[in-house]
Amino acid sequence: MSNAVDIAVIGSGASGLAAAITAARAGARVLLLDERPAPGGTGGFSGLSTLCGLYDDAGNFLNDGFAREFAEKLSAAAPLKMGKVWALPYRPEQFRKLAAELIVATPNLEVRWNTPLSEVAGAMHGTITAINSRPVSAVIDCSGTAVVARAMNLPCLETDAATQAPAVVFPLHHVTRDLSSLSAVAQVLLPLARAGLPPMSLQPNLEPNSVTVKLAGRPEQAPAVIEFLRQHVAGFEQCVTPVTEFILSHRAGRMIPGHYTLTGDDVLAARKFPDAVARCAWPIEQWNTDGVVRCRYLPPGAWYEIPARALRSAAVANLFMAGKTLSADADAIASARVMGCGLATGAAAGQLAVASLRCAQK
Repeated sequence: MSNAVDIAVIGSGASGLAAAITAARAGARVLLLDERPAPGGTGGFSGLSTLCGLYDDAGNFLNDGFAREFAEKLSAAAPLKMGKVWALPYRPEQFRKLAAELIVATPNLEVRWNTPLSEVAGAMHGTITAINSRPVSAVIDCSGTAVVARAMNLPCLETDAATQAPAVVFPLHHVTRDLSSLSAVAQVLLPLARAGLPPMSLQPNLEPNSVTVKLAGRPEQAPAVIEFLRQHVAGFEQCVTPVTEFILSHRAGRMIPGHYTLTGDDVLAARKFPDAVARCAWPIEQWNTDGVVRCRYLPPGAWYEIPARALRSAAVANLFMAGKTLSADADAIASARVMGCGLATGAAAGQLAVASLRCAQK
């Protein structure tokens, strides 16, 4: 029996799950590869506890299909307003559990965990013919770091730490302090700054008396920050984290140039496209190395669209991309990188890949 597949999807985060499941549901034979031992990606393993980019500024879903299906199955919590935008609070373990359940329930979907991309064949001819020695007809790069393009030595678009600085994300439990307002949070962060510790932000967490920390520092600095909070900040005296190994989470990295490159101007102008496949209303959210965020918002009530051309490689005929890897400049990816948008672009990439195969068979 041939080990050929129709579509290989690299990465099982939000966009990879959406791409693989959507393509398999459409009847394609799909191979899903991930270097982790289980599905979930950033949504399941980074410590994040809010799913951003699902909604418009009134809290309404922007994208139907797989994005809405996944969100509604993920969390029974109501969307939470964070400043001018809405996000869905969730539990990371539920993200991992739902991802695994959806994969198991999907026919035509083969998975390989603990399997990094090691080989891309056929690149010299502008068409990928095999991934890790498995013959393929199309590939969807949902790695977030453009691993397929890098394996082919293709030029990539990139972000840097000046606008997309990484963070160490982890939950803190047994926090009894009120953190319901910006001023209340500021009173927690000020002592850290005075002590010369790395800055951080605090995000909602569904667990009782818990908060999610985004630390703008190195993983090895996290224990000292936690100990400082215990010793010097009221309401944090008994705080603990279940995390045993702190890791650096990257907000964005490398993007694959497509037939169209989404721009920051497209985002802020709420631009629409005739070949639109997804919507997003998240601001251009940029973080510097000092942990300071700069948000540039769309006009009230507005959203922008992502064209199909931004999900298809300009250099390789059968290479598609979604999530953090879609074709976008450094400003646009600061909006489109969020997981809600990743679910929508992943599903769209899966549909586009299947459509391309059907076209080739005619």
